[in-house]
Amino acid sequence: MRRSLKICSISLWGQNSFFKTVTILLLISTISYAQQSQPRTQIRISIQNEAGNPIAAAGVQINLNGSVVKSITTDEKGEVTADNLSPGAYEVSVSRDGFEPGMKSNVMLSSGQSIEIKFVLVKKVVLKEEINVNANANAPPEQTSSTPAELGQATIRNVLGNQAKTVSDTLPLLPGVVRSPQGEIKISGTGENRSAFIVNAADVTDPATGQFGMTVPVDIVRSISVFKTPYLAQYGRFTAGVVSVETRRGGEKWNFELNDPFPEFRYLDGNLRGLRAATPRIVFNGPLIKNKLYISEGTEYTIKKRPVQTLEYPNKETKTESINSFTQLDYLVSGTHTLTGTFHFAPRKDSFVNLDFFNRRPVTPNWKGRDYTGTIIDRLTLGENLLESTVAVKRYSIEVWGQGTADMILTPTGNQGNYFSEQDREATRVEWLETLSLKPIRNIGTHNLKFGSVIARTTNGGEFIARPVNIQDTEGNLLRRIEFVGGQPFDMDDFETYFFGQDHWNVTQKLSLDLGLRFERQGITETYRLAPRVGLAWAPFDNQKTVFRAGYGFFYDRVPLGVYAFDRYPNQVMTTYGPDGSVIDGPRFFANITDKAESSSNPFIGGGSNIGNFAPHSATWNVEVEHSFSPLLRVRLNYLNSNSSGIVIVDPKVVQGRDALVLGGGGKSRYRQLELTARFTWDENKQQVFASYVRSSSRGDINEFNTYIGNFPFPVVRPNQYARLSADLPHRFLAWGTFLLPWKLRYSPIVEYRNGFPFSPVDPMQNYVGEANAGRFPRFFSFDSRISRDFQVHPKYAFRFTLSGFNLTNHFNPLDVHRNIGDPSYGVFFGNYSRFVRLDFDLIF
Repeated sequence: MRRSLKICSISLWGQNSFFKTVTILLLISTISYAQQSQPRTQIRISIQNEAGNPIAAAGVQINLNGSVVKSITTDEKGEVTADNLSPGAYEVSVSRDGFEPGMKSNVMLSSGQSIEIKFVLVKKVVLKEEINVNANANAPPEQTSSTPAELGQATIRNVLGNQAKTVSDTLPLLPGVVRSPQGEIKISGTGENRSAFIVNAADVTDPATGQFGMTVPVDIVRSISVFKTPYLAQYGRFTAGVVSVETRRGGEKWNFELNDPFPEFRYLDGNLRGLRAATPRIVFNGPLIKNKLYISEGTEYTIKKRPVQTLEYPNKETKTESINSFTQLDYLVSGTHTLTGTFHFAPRKDSFVNLDFFNRRPVTPNWKGRDYTGTIIDRLTLGENLLESTVAVKRYSIEVWGQGTADMILTPTGNQGNYFSEQDREATRVEWLETLSLKPIRNIGTHNLKFGSVIARTTNGGEFIARPVNIQDTEGNLLRRIEFVGGQPFDMDDFETYFFGQDHWNVTQKLSLDLGLRFERQGITETYRLAPRVGLAWAPFDNQKTVFRAGYGFFYDRVPLGVYAFDRYPNQVMTTYGPDGSVIDGPRFFANITDKAESSSNPFIGGGSNIGNFAPHSATWNVEVEHSFSPLLRVRLNYLNSNSSGIVIVDPKVVQGRDALVLGGGGKSRYRQLELTARFTWDENKQQVFASYVRSSSRGDINEFNTYIGNFPFPVVRPNQYARLSADLPHRFLAWGTFLLPWKLRYSPIVEYRNGFPFSPVDPMQNYVGEANAGRFPRFFSFDSRISRDFQVHPKYAFRFTLSGFNLTNHFNPLDVHRNIGDPSYGVFFGNYSRFVRLDFDLIF
């Protein structure tokens, strides 16, 4: 049993987080007909994990009449054959570190008979501390076309430490994934609404906006995988990437963790100035009924005041209060049948959202959200086939309101008044998934077939209210007034169906293909879509140290239900004033209009020509080569090309002589990425260095729907432009590692060097000056380090000291810029998190 107690902390962020990881091994296998032609008295054993991937080096023991007759080990394909057996009734048991053992008894074998047995092993919790490094250089490269980026538990604990509490906190540690200044995760240069986020195969995104919402605690996570080019047809409802999370089940022994039970106080000028943060976390897991029923629970309570370095105390802090709880129950019905139930409970309240130098407390909104997700997963092994059935129910509700009801005022030097909009909405999703993985079929190689279906019903109901917005110059003169009229509550629903089939075909020991087709239909759009995909992995040399991968596929976004509430939003009435205060234009009434999608040359999209027949899609291809130079060093080079069309955008237009804000499906974007990664591991994977360089370009239509249809819309809808996107980072270098030093010290640095994020210069009327996102922040450089040591004061107790340093070079990484040309300080960058350190002190028992 292991427990940890956080005694004290001097920190800016949260405390220790833990999660498990699964390493996916997909290797090539083939058995010729000639080998099968001679009858043998044998048992062929195949062992896979729950994802259908082979488990190598698994122990197999074959008993006859209570005596062991064979003790053998599976090869890299997860297979092994026991030859020259006598007829009889055998018992076959299998085991592998990190998995629950499996056994099949009364296996009847006749003379000259060949029997094949397939085991699907379930991951179990490992309670001792160990280093888990995914994709380590000692293992041969995976021979599959879809290779995810993964993070292991030890990597998160050693490299990020107390900074990571939820899944979204860990993602920027991967190449091609960044967090925007507004806190949104960007994958392949685009926002969360264009990526999928699944937990145990169930969709957990907000049905109304497509955002990730409150992600689950990392304490209960078994593995996190990020796919940018998943050519497996089981993945859908995205055009940028997929974040796939698997949670961990309880183990055979009880495990307790109590982290950070004491609050952190605020000190200014040597004086105590109240509470800064309190983030107690409790994690426990273990057997409720031995060998039958297991529980895993992770809960965090957070109250935090985050300082904004561009403002002055006491009005420089945002406030967050939340609970993030995840519960999982696993019931082993039999050796071939398991039931899993999960419940994610995440209410949260934020005050002074998006607080910064230009939006002081009075002009910021407050936000309250409730995120509940429950799932039931049934896994049944039918002979050598695996049937997985999942029912998931999600409810996501939010409220947004301002600090008061005064008009919002936009000026070149900073905004005033109160936030202009209020929202109160509730969205739900009920989803039923069925997946059937068939036993391997040996015919010109080995075919691993998987078929599945998804049926989902989503709803979104609520209301959007807006108050007047005044645009002024630096002298306080009124330039434009935006008023809002009309609007009514909305109540939308949708019915979605998806079907897929895929074949991971191991043609030879050197060549494998991924072939798949996915059918999607989203009822509210009245469109259907076909998504063909093909990928290959080829190891041209006998040593299989080099793997060449390539693929091409079509991918489709789900259109969030919030898009179809647009025509229920209040309409804008815009009046423009001259220097003397007289009206020079307007009032102009802008109707909210939902248009049809532009005609597409994509032959895989069909359906009606109704209003709102949107089908955002991308055609993506990539080539990749991976080579293991030694048992210690692995290098991967990847080029990705993605072209997206049919993106939903909002654009002010004139329609039949009338002003309108038009919601249409004519948006486009383009993403190019060259990625070079290297991983160096040694000392039995206890020490490692990971380094990556990404050269990328992202351009597209900038008026995506989420700029105006989201939780915190901006009131001014500017004319759309095709320009660099807000997360365009041409160059990004990222490196991190773990080193064991003398005196039992552990050292973990993180180095990041990249371009600054783009920004758009605007004029006093809030219009773009030139091309959108033409400006760019200075180059960003950060060097963070953590050093820790455990002191074993008793066989059951230890003290852990951790010293963390952030921005150790004290590099100027500005937080904001004066971007309005009417601002006397236009073009000046300001705000910075200076060098600081934090000391953590833990008691582990």
